[in-house]
Amino acid sequence: MKRPFRSKLAPQFEEFVLSRKAARRWSGSYDDNLHFFDNYCADKFPNSNTLCSEMLDWCRERPTENGNSCRYRITVVANFVKYANKRGWAEIMPPIVPSSCPCTYIPHAFTNDEIDSLFKGIDAHVIKAVRHQKSIDKRLNALELPAYVRLLYSTGMRTNEARWLERSDVNLNDGVIEINRSKGLDQHRVALHPSMTALLRQYDELMEDLMHKRKHFFPDKNDNAHRPNWADYHFRQVWHGISDEPARIYDLRSHYAVQNVTRWKGLGYEIHQKLLYLSRSMGHRELSSTYGYFNLTPNLADKIRSCCEDSFNSLLPNLPDYGQAQER
Repeated sequence: MKRPFRSKLAPQFEEFVLSRKAARRWSGSYDDNLHFFDNYCADKFPNSNTLCSEMLDWCRERPTENGNSCRYRITVVANFVKYANKRGWAEIMPPIVPSSCPCTYIPHAFTNDEIDSLFKGIDAHVIKAVRHQKSIDKRLNALELPAYVRLLYSTGMRTNEARWLERSDVNLNDGVIEINRSKGLDQHRVALHPSMTALLRQYDELMEDLMHKRKHFFPDKNDNAHRPNWADYHFRQVWHGISDEPARIYDLRSHYAVQNVTRWKGLGYEIHQKLLYLSRSMGHRELSSTYGYFNLTPNLADKIRSCCEDSFNSLLPNLPDYGQAQER
């Protein structure tokens, strides 16, 4: 069910949301934060139907915030203010969005045994849940989560890219996925391994029986994309039984990159072709984003450094920000 806005700015919020959705630049976190801002306006400015600078006090960094949390909270409001100015609804300065803070988190390096335990754990987790309660949510999870986790592992897709997939994006005849909704406006293609294509065909047939003519490839019970914490929650439930080391489901993306880079044998000109293919497959705008994964493959990095140390340091940036909101 659509969540209504409460303040007298509701018509403006609704138009803004429609414009962002039309541009395919909307998300659950944006929706949540815009509603939080709307609630603030409704409570503090109940009679105001015009956006004013005093309302932007909501965007001040809070004592409880740290790192990038303020940035993630207020970005949607900054975009709304720009839209309001453009439409002639207001003439105020947008809030200053804090610069992105470097991420110190190091992605977990999964072992083969941990990957095997993760797959088995996810399967057992959803089967146990559906045996206990056969609700539509539990039945959907029983089909979706095993396929979703294996898809992330085998393709290195961003978690949001997989969540947002529509059925029309997935060509199960040719084994190709069109990523039409990604970080920013980027679009790219992912070629599936034959075993992954076969698994997704089986999954799609079972899902068709459960939710006929669905729009999304991994839908919730209302045939919408799942919220960002959907798979994260279930991953944590399973991971606690596997290891005490910190890990996130998004770390499967870095695992995919590192496994590909580690398998490279030659260090001649062909390495550029390998990098270019990996970069395009992972949806990176620049090769420099892909070079960042060399920081996680020290053996290969040491070999390259021994060959061309001067240019090596200029190529390799700091570790990418592996945060969910950044979605490298």
